[in-house]
Amino acid sequence: MRIFEAGQSTLDSQIEVIKFSSLRVGKQVALLIIAAVFGFFALISGHALLWAIFLFEFHFGPVCSPAAVFGCDVLAALIFVLFGRRSYVTPAEMRARVQLDRHLSDLRQTITLSTILATFAGPIGRYVGSQFFSRKR
Repeated sequence: MRIFEAGQSTLDSQIEVIKFSSLRVGKQVALLIIAAVFGFFALISGHALLWAIFLFEFHFGPVCSPAAVFGCDVLAALIFVLFGRRSYVTPAEMRARVQLDRHLSDLRQTITLSTILATFAGPIGRYVGSQFFSRKR
């Protein structure tokens, strides 16, 4: 019965690790989608404003002004990608991973012990034991 309890606790720990990992990745994907939507609309309205500022305030001209807007777009996209790609492991997920490692170790020890005991308690173990004790007499 002990091996089934160890297996069940290991599976419970694995489910908890997967749950925390999927929550973290889900939040990350949701934030990236929201950033993309807001970024798209801000890009539409910001292009015209930025082009006008570069053209009339900084006197960049009709060619350099769109190039400056493109450079600002690339910089903003890079910043949003870097923010969206960062992913921190939460303390709860770390505890779940440590608990999973402990339960896996316990499961391995239980399987090893049950294998050894099955060998000695099985027919081969009884035969070897009877031969050993019959020779001693």
